[in-house]
Amino acid sequence: MAENPAPPSVEDLVAAGDYAGAAARAADQGDLGRAITLLERVWRFAEAVPLALQLGDAPMAIRLALDARDPERARQIAEALDVANLGQVARAADVLASRGHHEMAAQVQARAGLDLQAAAHYQRAGRPLAAANLLEHAGRFLEAGRLYEQAVREAGPEGPQAGLALGRLLGRLGRHHEAARALQVAARDPESRVPALRRLCLELLALDLPAAAQEIASRLHTLDAHLPSSATDIAALETEPSASTGADQGLALPRRFRVLHALGAGSLGRVYAAEDELLGRTVALKVLSAGAGAEGPERQAFARFLREAEASSRLQHPHIVRVYEVRPEEGILVMEHMTGGTLADRLGEQGALSPASVRRLALEVLAGLEAAHAHGIVHRDVKPANILFDGAGNAKLGDFGAAHLLDFGQTQTGGLIGTLAYLSPEQITGGKIGAAADIYALGTTLFEALTGQPPFVGPDFTTQHLGQACPSVAQRRPGLSAAYDQVLGRALEKSPEARFASAAAMAEAIAAWPITPVPSPPAATSGVDSGPPQDNRPPPRLVGRTQRGRLFVVVDPRVRRPVLREELDQPLPPDAVAQVCALAAVGGPHVQRVLALEPDLRAIAFEAIEGEELCLHDLLPDERRVLETCWPALVPLGLGLLPERRVLRTRNGPVVLVSPPIRR
Repeated sequence: MAENPAPPSVEDLVAAGDYAGAAARAADQGDLGRAITLLERVWRFAEAVPLALQLGDAPMAIRLALDARDPERARQIAEALDVANLGQVARAADVLASRGHHEMAAQVQARAGLDLQAAAHYQRAGRPLAAANLLEHAGRFLEAGRLYEQAVREAGPEGPQAGLALGRLLGRLGRHHEAARALQVAARDPESRVPALRRLCLELLALDLPAAAQEIASRLHTLDAHLPSSATDIAALETEPSASTGADQGLALPRRFRVLHALGAGSLGRVYAAEDELLGRTVALKVLSAGAGAEGPERQAFARFLREAEASSRLQHPHIVRVYEVRPEEGILVMEHMTGGTLADRLGEQGALSPASVRRLALEVLAGLEAAHAHGIVHRDVKPANILFDGAGNAKLGDFGAAHLLDFGQTQTGGLIGTLAYLSPEQITGGKIGAAADIYALGTTLFEALTGQPPFVGPDFTTQHLGQACPSVAQRRPGLSAAYDQVLGRALEKSPEARFASAAAMAEAIAAWPITPVPSPPAATSGVDSGPPQDNRPPPRLVGRTQRGRLFVVVDPRVRRPVLREELDQPLPPDAVAQVCALAAVGGPHVQRVLALEPDLRAIAFEAIEGEELCLHDLLPDERRVLETCWPALVPLGLGLLPERRVLRTRNGPVVLVSPPIRR
């Protein structure tokens, strides 16, 4: 009796061109990653989505759903994402942003508490009010105020709510005249009228205008009979304290401290400038919003606060922000008041700094890091916002809330700590964290100080930090010597072992930087601007006409590199759409990639490749053999072994061109 033949293997099915069958066989064998790859090759993205979810890789599932043109499915996966896993949050946001879904990316990051990153994506999505709300929550009051003003100027549907938020923010900062004007504008809209007038009562009383406040109160009582008729009673309903009172009504502080004004806010609570009346000096008070008895995320915040207290109290150095007193039972840290602001403030206001200024702050911060590392402390969150200046312009390192104590060999726990634009590769991947992580973060910070932009500007920060080489400082700011690239390139090596062995070694290299007058580049900001983002891309360049439209070279804003864009005279018919989709499924290093097909079917984006264009018969025998692996997929698409087939000779070998030729 004849034995049943063995079922074909995955390799057999691939050789026969049955990629769907090969994917099913791989999935049956438990090789889900290979099954997904095979399905992607034939553009069966929707079938690969459940396999990615089965693997537990939600960011991959989101990407596959978007490639399948199913944004609603991508949204559902994003909404179900475990936001406690910040690694997956970062990857999911990068995927969504790279596909142009900035609002979805912002929503994912906002749920994870990544306010600044979410704000940047909301702004790119054209949602200035949502961005401003997050920036205000993060203590970035100046940027939040500018975005509120932008939303009011644009007079869109969010304008009245933006005016209301702007008035409240200005009032909290003690700018009561401006707050009253903003609230009066917001009160013109029926939807925001009542809350705007309520807050206006508080601002008018702060301006010592009780008669005007009472007039507003009477008007409010007419609009809503449930509201009190007294201006003082209505103002009492607005529980937010006025900055001009000199104290925050919600704070339980020792009586020796008199709050002057708010300095900022973040995930741990708020920071205030205060007068220590016992010792007669101005200090910075960090006040935690949760105490030792908190649970859940608030408990984690308190634990981080205690880490900062422990780390800071052990460090006494002229270039580390000094901690005068720690009161963990009250959730209070009493620190040196830095009147010169932060490096982030300076970059936002004036753009790139002079090379001499950057060298000075680098040497000062490195001295502080050397002291911290000598005490077994890794800062883990070096970035412009955590480099502060005193009144004499000396740079000091602050905010050790992310500090990693005692053991350099431990791995990253509790998710990503630090801002993604400045994180080292080992922090992103969850590797061992040591002093080299601070070297990397300082390298990104110095790059931004010299050029106005960090080396990697996203949106796919994860991929850039893990696989993209450090760009040249001198190219972004002509005139700088090669010494700058040598130092920053080494600081930004992907492997921790390849970086400087210590902060002192990096300081020695920076001390040798030549200081010569260098023209400043245009100011560039990371995060949120004061107005709409400026598009500095070069205009599209017309290459010529094809049989069905015009071919342009454009710069894709998502990948920041040139692509070919064919703009069609008429929408693609169904058979042509099917062929474009089939071509996109081929891919590979020796076939020009189809990058995108616009939803209206009137534009196609192709990979732009540099090289010498030839016909197939002009290639060398070895080059033709390289292309043999491509023919089984190309022949059914009408791109077979024709002598006149267009091929590009590149440094990495021949590439079959699928973009249409220019009509001569």
